[in-house]
Amino acid sequence: MNNNGHLLLIILIAMIAVVFLLPVLMYFSPIINIIIRIILVFLIISTVRGYLGSSIITLIISGILIYFLVIKWWWVGASVSFAIMLMAFGVFGVIVWGLGTTLKK
Repeated sequence: MNNNGHLLLIILIAMIAVVFLLPVLMYFSPIINIIIRIILVFLIISTVRGYLGSSIITLIISGILIYFLVIKWWWVGASVSFAIMLMAFGVFGVIVWGLGTTLKK
């Protein structure tokens, strides 16, 4: 039996545990809570502004998203944004690794 499947399962479980660890840290540490919420606010504003441009609709949609994802359901916003960040770093890491192995030849 090949152990690669078990390693992938362990990595997947570790990533899920890390994603769910952030809301726990936010709950017990007020400093981390404030920092993550500020990052989420800027992330939401910059994403909506990137899609819609600078207009009043951008402010309305950003306000609605900030209310729901930062104030009301903060654990969902923190977990999802951290999971997306981990996936982005993972994909970028694979691209850098692939370029590094092909350019060495």
